Amino acid sequence: METSSIILLLVSTSVSFAVGRVVMHFRKRHAHQKTLALQELEQAQAQRDRLAEPDSLNKAKRKRQLLAIDKAARKTDK
Repeated sequence: METSSIILLLVSTSVSFAVGRVVMHFRKRHAHQKTLALQELEQAQAQRDRLAEPDSLNKAKRKRQLLAIDKAARKTDK
């Protein structure tokens, strides 16, 4: 084989490998984002489907429960 043919073969092989790696990187990233979005949807659905706890008769405990609910709501809004 001539030197130019070997160089052309090496360049084409490296370009092909690089393009393949870039494509796989973006496919993996897209799949990961899709998985995260699905998990967020499942968590939101579980939050909506959760049964409401009965209010406590203790005034201080009721206040703590309301503060915890508000804190959780602010945390999910971020």
